[in-house]
Amino acid sequence: MRPDTSATGTRTRVRRSALVPDRDSWVDMGFALALAAVALSAFGSSFTGSAYLVVGLLGAVLAVVVTHLTRAAGWPVISAVVICLVLFFLLGGPLCLRSLGDTYTLPGASTLARVADQAIFGWKDLLTTLPPVDGDGPLLVLPWLAGMVAGLVGTALAHQPVRRAWLAALLPVAGMTVVLSAAILLGVRHPQSLVLQGAVFTALALGWLAVRARRASATVHGGSTSYVRGVGVVVMLGLAALLAHPVSALFVADDSRRAVARSWVEPPFDIGRYPSPLAGFRKYVDLKGEPNPANVYDKTLLDIDGVPVGTRVRFAAMDRYDGMVWGATDNALPGPADDSFQRVSSTIDNPVRGTEVEASVTLGEGWSGVWLPTVGALRSMAFETGDARAKAEVFRYNLATSTAVVPTGMQPGDRYSFTAVAPDDELTDETVGSADLTPLPAGAAFIQGPAEKWSEEAGTDPMDRVLAAAEHLRSEGKYSDGIGRTERIYVAGHSAWRLSDEFVNAPQIVGNDEQYAATMALIANDIGVPARVVLGAVVPEGGRVTGKEVAAWVELRAADGSWKTLPTEMFMSDTPPADQVPETNTPMSGTVIPPPNPIPPPSDAGEQSDADLKERKATRKKKKAEEDEESLIPGLPAWVGIVLTYVGVPLLVAALLLAAVVGLKAFRRHRRRSAASPSARFVGAWRELVDHARDLGQPVPLGPTVTRREQSVGIVSGQAGALARRADSFVFGPSVPEVGAASTYWESVDAERRAMSHDVGRWQRVRAAISLRSLRRTTSAPTRDAAPAPVEDPAPAPGRVAAVTQRLRGLGDWRSRRTPD
Repeated sequence: MRPDTSATGTRTRVRRSALVPDRDSWVDMGFALALAAVALSAFGSSFTGSAYLVVGLLGAVLAVVVTHLTRAAGWPVISAVVICLVLFFLLGGPLCLRSLGDTYTLPGASTLARVADQAIFGWKDLLTTLPPVDGDGPLLVLPWLAGMVAGLVGTALAHQPVRRAWLAALLPVAGMTVVLSAAILLGVRHPQSLVLQGAVFTALALGWLAVRARRASATVHGGSTSYVRGVGVVVMLGLAALLAHPVSALFVADDSRRAVARSWVEPPFDIGRYPSPLAGFRKYVDLKGEPNPANVYDKTLLDIDGVPVGTRVRFAAMDRYDGMVWGATDNALPGPADDSFQRVSSTIDNPVRGTEVEASVTLGEGWSGVWLPTVGALRSMAFETGDARAKAEVFRYNLATSTAVVPTGMQPGDRYSFTAVAPDDELTDETVGSADLTPLPAGAAFIQGPAEKWSEEAGTDPMDRVLAAAEHLRSEGKYSDGIGRTERIYVAGHSAWRLSDEFVNAPQIVGNDEQYAATMALIANDIGVPARVVLGAVVPEGGRVTGKEVAAWVELRAADGSWKTLPTEMFMSDTPPADQVPETNTPMSGTVIPPPNPIPPPSDAGEQSDADLKERKATRKKKKAEEDEESLIPGLPAWVGIVLTYVGVPLLVAALLLAAVVGLKAFRRHRRRSAASPSARFVGAWRELVDHARDLGQPVPLGPTVTRREQSVGIVSGQAGALARRADSFVFGPSVPEVGAASTYWESVDAERRAMSHDVGRWQRVRAAISLRSLRRTTSAPTRDAAPAPVEDPAPAPGRVAAVTQRLRGLGDWRSRRTPD
C-alpha cells in the first residue's frame, strides 16, 4: 500500500517532528539555562546551602521545556505563561514549602495560598531578614519563581518574530541580563562571585549574541560556519572575561557602593513600641520583706548551660536617650550598618570575632517579656519548646547591639539553644575611644556641666576623661533602691528631671544601677566617646540567674569599632546614703516637670513611669489620628482600603490598557476616514474591513503581493467581494474619485462591519474590540520554517503575477472606457 500523503497525515507528521528541537533550538535552550544558572547564583549570599539553586534550575528547565512545546504546537506565548503559572502553584508546595502531604496529591487551599503569599510578599521578608536565610524555608518560593521567569524569558524572546536581525539576536540576551540585574538587586552588598556574575555571564551573553547574529546573517545572505572565526570569538571572549575582574576592581573599591534593594527597604518592625527594660529595674531589687508579687529578686530568671562563671548575659542594649528613658532603636550607628532589628534564620552571618560559645537556656518562673537573653554575638539560634517554628519566624536580632527580641513574648519554661562568639570586650588602659560623635538629645543638656567639671583634671584624652568621671561617680555617690522609710525619696526612673535635680545636681548623688548607668552613658557621649546602656546579669556558680544578679552597665565604643564593657562597679558606689538627708533649696535646672510622688516598684520589666506612659499614649493617639487622616477612605474598615489597593488598582490598570487599545483603533479609523485624498480613504476603508475580520479571528491573507479580491475570499462576509471590486474600480479608475463616493463607501464598510459583528457571539465581539492582531505590523518575509528561496531562481512568485495581472486588467478596463463608441 502507498503511504498516506493526505494533508491531515502530513500535518500530523510535521507537528510530531517539530516537538523535537533542532540544532538552533538546542543551542538557544542551552544558553538560556546557563545564563539562568548564573543569574540564580546571585542568591548564594542570601540562602544557606544549595537547595535554592536546585529549585531555581528545576523551574528554569520546566519553563524552557513548556515554552518549546507550546511553540512547536503553534500556541501563543501566553499559553506557556499560563502553563508555567499552573506548574508553579502545583509544585511550589512540595518543592519549596516541604508540604509532605502534597507530594503525591494535589496541593490544598492553604498550600496554594501560602505559595501565592510568598511569591507576592516574600521579597519583603527576604529584604528584611538578616542574610543568609534558611535554605529549606518558605522563601525558596522566590528562587523557584525566579528560575521559571528566567527560563520563560530566555526561551520565549529567542523565538519572537522581529523584523530587525540585530534586535532578534539581542532580545533574549537583554532579557536574561534584566533577570540577573533583578537577582542582584534582591541580594546583598557583598556579591556571591564577581567572576561568575560578571565575567562568566558576560562571556556567555556575548557568545549567545554572536551565535544568534551569525545565524541571522546566514539566513539572510547565505553562508557556512567558519570554525576559525568561532575559535577566534572564543579566545576574545576568554580574554575579555579575564580582564573584566581586575579592571572592575579599579573602579569599585568596596561593596558599600553596591546598589541593592536591601539598603533602601526599611524593616517593617518598630522596636520603639516596646518599653525600655531599664525603666523597670526595681523589680529586680531586694524589697527587704515588703510584699510585692511582681518582684523577682529571689526568683529564677533563667538557667544557662555551656558558659563559664562570670559571663555577662545580655537582656537588651539601649542606645538612645529621649529625655525620658534609654531605649533600643533601629538606627544605632551612623551611616550604612546592620544596626536594625531584622528577621534572621537559624544561621546568622555575624562578622564579630572571638571565642565560640555553645549555650542552652531555660527560662524560669521570674521571666516574662519580649527580650531574649543571649551571650556575645549570635551565630545561630534554635527554639526547642512550644511553637518553635512560630517563634523562629518572628525572631529579630540586631547585629550592632547584639540584642534579640521575640515580639510574641517568651514564657517560663521556654527553652532554646544558640551558638555565639564571645568577643574581647575588656576595657584596658590601651583602649582608644571612637571619634564618632553622638549628639546629646535636647533634654540631656544638664549633663554638660557635671561632665566638664568631673573630668577637667584628666587631660584631653576622651577615654581618660570618661574614666575620671566614672571614678567621681563611684567615690562621691551613694547606693539606694528607694526601699525603706528614710530612702523613699529616691524615686525610680531615669528621666531628665530624675538625673538632673535629683541626681547629679542634688546635694548628694543617690541611686541604683538605673540612674548610675543612664548618667554614665550620657557623660561618655558628651565627652565624645559613643556609649550605650546594657541590662543583663552575670552568670553565678551553677548557671542559675535570679533577680539579684541583674545589673546595668555601660559599653563604650573603641576606635576599631568594637564595644568595651565599663563594669557597673567602676562607676557606681555600694555605700548606702545617710539616714537623714538635708532638705535642699537647689533650684531646678532648665524647664522641667515637678517631682512626682514616690511610686511603688513597677509590676513588670516593661512598665515605665507614669509620665513616660502618658507621653507614649499621646504619641500613639497622634499617630493614629494621622493614619486616619491619610487613610484611603476615612470611616470605612481597613480591609476596604486593602481591597481597593491590591485589587482595584490592578483592575484599573488593566481597564486603562484595554481602553487604550480601543482608543487607538478609533484614532486609526478616524485617520483613515479623514485622509487627504479620496483614493486614500477608499484604501483605508478596505483596510478597516480587513482589520476587523482579523480581530474576529478570520484567516485573511496579508502581504504586498495579495490583492483585495484575494483577501475578500478569506473574509466571512457576503459583501466582501463586491466591496473589494468597488475599491479597485475607484483606486485604479480613470479619474480621481469624488469625496462623496468615498463617504458612501465608508458607510457600506461600516454596515458590513456591523453585520460581521452581529453574526458572532458577544464574547467574541469583546475579544475583537481589544484584540491586538490588527495593530501588529505585517511583513512579507518568509517564516522560520520556510526554506529560503534560491538566489539563482529568477521566477516571480505566483502572488506577484496575480498582482501584475490584476493591475493590467484594470488598465485594460480603463482603456476600454476611454474608447469612444
